Amino acid sequence: VQLPYANHGHVVLAEPSPVLFHPISSTEVRCLVDVPGTKLPADLPGYLRSRVAPQVPGELRQAFLTAIDSEPIRSMQNKQVSCQPLHQPGALLLGDAFNMRHPLTGGGMTVALSDTRLLCEMLQPLPSFEDAIATAHSTAEFYTKRKPISATINTLANALYKVFCVTGSNAHEEMRQACFDYLAKGGACARGPVSLLSGLNPSPSMLVMHFFSVALFGVGRILRPRPTFRWGAS
Repeated sequence: VQLPYANHGHVVLAEPSPVLFHPISSTEVRCLVDVPGTKLPADLPGYLRSRVAPQVPGELRQAFLTAIDSEPIRSMQNKQVSCQPLHQPGALLLGDAFNMRHPLTGGGMTVALSDTRLLCEMLQPLPSFEDAIATAHSTAEFYTKRKPISATINTLANALYKVFCVTGSNAHEEMRQACFDYLAKGGACARGPVSLLSGLNPSPSMLVMHFFSVALFGVGRILRPRPTFRWGAS
């Protein structure tokens, strides 16, 4: 299967929630279908065929339908797990067991690898890990130092998911389209959010700046064309 843009992830703004395609090898593509609610449809293959497949791009639709019939459909419950510090000498939690956000942006692996790198740097000065108290003292600031990158990625991932979901509200649809058009502008409008999602620029201030930029961009779209005075006889 070849994606329309090689080596890139693809997000389909489907209804009621986004569908994600991303390459996992030179010939394989993984598809993530978000199913809102607390329970899966009783007939999941039927749901994918009738509700999701018509919204999949034409280049991928046949492969999507073939995969439904020939491949096992794997499902897992998605949760939002906030990072609660574990103060247990000699022990630390990493990965989804410690902190989880919506997988739309693929930020889980980025946060886990960043946490691992940070933890290695904090433990490197120790001659051994036999002394649990010394280990805990060396990693005491772990929860504080991880916040810039983890909070930025978590906030952006969950916010994008909520924006890209369809709610039926006109105001929400305007914001959804504004967010998409803002990213489609390219340049700094795309480079900034991508650098935040990738963890290359874990800056909360840049996150706030882009949030306000999208909001103002959306307001500007609604106000166009600008109202003008019309002169004429009464």
